Amino acid sequence: MKLKVVLLIFVTLFLTSCGIKKGFLKFDKKNEELVATEKIKDFIRKNPNPSIVLRVPNTSSDALQSDQNSYIYSAIEKELAKAGFNLKDRGLFNQVLNSQQSLDYSKINDLTGTDLILELVKIDTRIPISTNKAYTKDGKLKMTKGFDYTRYGASIEFKLILVKNNDFGGSYSFNYTPCIENEYLSNCECQVGYKKSGKFYSDIDVNICDINEDKSKKKVQAYQTISQNPFESFVRDGIKKVIASIR
Repeated sequence: MKLKVVLLIFVTLFLTSCGIKKGFLKFDKKNEELVATEKIKDFIRKNPNPSIVLRVPNTSSDALQSDQNSYIYSAIEKELAKAGFNLKDRGLFNQVLNSQQSLDYSKINDLTGTDLILELVKIDTRIPISTNKAYTKDGKLKMTKGFDYTRYGASIEFKLILVKNNDFGGSYSFNYTPCIENEYLSNCECQVGYKKSGKFYSDIDVNICDINEDKSKKKVQAYQTISQNPFESFVRDGIKKVIASIR
């Protein structure tokens, strides 16, 4: 095991000493969809600070506490609160919802005083995006040979419901795409290594993020999933667009 670590460090130092250049990956941004009905717009005009609850896919109290996406739920609720919505506790709301034999939204409105439900229909933080295209630091397009680069995008979808009359208020879907616009210039996860000759290394051979770190802690591996901070920022921007679409 120690021999493997030593060899790994040696290979990394060797590659670095050979003058690895930093190229980058660049992906096209996927479209988003925002549909807001006239009913929800009219309701917001008459009730600019309505009560709202975020409904998530797992509704049990244990699931709410252990859900790996809890940081996303918190980010959504913070944006709603900042925008002036009267935020209802989703744990208590789900208890009331689960206690009902049939889903009667008019009764839910009376029992909880909730005007709107923002339902998180789907969230997927592991959508692979692969390419055999890479760019040199000067922006010259190159095609890789024998391997692809894979990064991970994400998608999130919402539905808005007017509780009292069970009216559809709108649907919203957003797609997170890594390495777009200027991100690929500053984000090491968008950067890839290549030789002076123009031949690119695979992620397994050279991981730019690892090279930038302490060599003694280096662990070569392909990128696994979208990191938390970029996705949280992406979701917050999406919620701002949802709010803007109904006001």
